[in-house]
Amino acid sequence: MKTSSARNRSRRRQFPGADAPEDLSGDLPAEPLPPEPQDEDEIRPGADAPVVLIPVGKIDESLFEAIRPVVEETFRRSTAMHKPLPVPKYAYNPTRGQYHSAAILKRVETLRDSRWDAAIGLVDVDLFVPEVPFIFGEADRSTRSAIISLTRLKPESGTAEARRELLVKRLIAEAIHQIGLIRGLAQCPNNRCVMFYSATIQDTDKKGASFCANCRKRLASES
Repeated sequence: MKTSSARNRSRRRQFPGADAPEDLSGDLPAEPLPPEPQDEDEIRPGADAPVVLIPVGKIDESLFEAIRPVVEETFRRSTAMHKPLPVPKYAYNPTRGQYHSAAILKRVETLRDSRWDAAIGLVDVDLFVPEVPFIFGEADRSTRSAIISLTRLKPESGTAEARRELLVKRLIAEAIHQIGLIRGLAQCPNNRCVMFYSATIQDTDKKGASFCANCRKRLASES
């Protein structure tokens, strides 16, 4: 389990139905993970502090508009858009043909204002950290910042409409997961909970955007 000073990484995730959240209380693990420890001197943003969404490079604005209502409803926070950051050429690793997640996250962190609840960057490049082949997102609770990549969330088959719908569902789940990490939740062992760590896109598509009863209770206590 990572401490609050460590960054939490997650792979791709998806959400097969936001209209009627599934009751996951009957599928709880016997010994759920405890919440992430909280720094005693951590200053929490006020109740009206927004989650600020930051395009990194050229990102379809309609994707933001699709996820904003769900983020607002889930975390009882307003959302706001920040002006785009440039394409993160500084993070490119030519040997791997990927972009170093930590470098982009650091840039997002420098934008964060104390009046914001969280800063969430969205980028369409393939992310990596040295110890794993790729990641789908990364969050740092200590700075209340996160970065999410669209690249590996994109479906590879189906009609244009079906691919977009599935991309939005996956993006919503990834955003909820990353904000959950920022709010102090741990990776959850319940594979039907949005806080479950997905190793594959199949894991992501199997779970959802709903919290299990344990994570829902912890989220309420962190709010």
